[in-house]
Amino acid sequence: MLSESTEMYLKAVYRLTQHETYASTSKLAAALGVSPASVSEKIKSLAERGYLIHEWREGVVLTPEGRQVALDILRKHRLVSTFLVKKVGYEIDEIYDEACNLEHAVSDKLVNRLEEQLGFPKVDPLGNPIPDRKGHVEPRHHRMLSEISVGKTVVVQALDTVDSERLSYLRSLGLVPGNEVTIQEVAPFEGPLTVLVAGNKVGIAPALAAIVGVSNGSEGHK
Repeated sequence: MLSESTEMYLKAVYRLTQHETYASTSKLAAALGVSPASVSEKIKSLAERGYLIHEWREGVVLTPEGRQVALDILRKHRLVSTFLVKKVGYEIDEIYDEACNLEHAVSDKLVNRLEEQLGFPKVDPLGNPIPDRKGHVEPRHHRMLSEISVGKTVVVQALDTVDSERLSYLRSLGLVPGNEVTIQEVAPFEGPLTVLVAGNKVGIAPALAAIVGVSNGSEGHK
């Protein structure tokens, strides 16, 4: 049985390498809240055990074995997150720490039962795809809100952050998966976007708009 620390590291590498080719030591340290020295030591251990490939001066990537572990823990995390929101009444900004605590404790049998009870959801409450029992992840295709032209109406599909403060703020604006958003104005020189969501006109900084994944609605939020 793998340690909680190992599962957290492999999950973090998976998340980081969704956006970049390699996960750097510094970004892993920031994501996990540990020192770069601790990350370097753990990387060496996980590489020796066959879970990571360490490219000198580049960073790390998952081996097939490491990827399977990461997908297994992500499946548990995202199904637990979905359960907390749909069945227990948690808000999206309250689930990350709870799901992190529970993902290491739930068995495959229990998480499979959760999936059945939830109706086999494809995505979690943040719009992240949920790996199936064989480790397959259905690709999601969306653009970011910061890329949408003025006058366009789109549907929020995913929120690319686990930061509770950002999620709480986005929720307060109505920028959550499933809601329609119309771009009304984009201020020049990297100024804020003015959007209409749920009948309210709100402003959002470009940095926040860049973590809101949207589509024209053809995909639908399941």
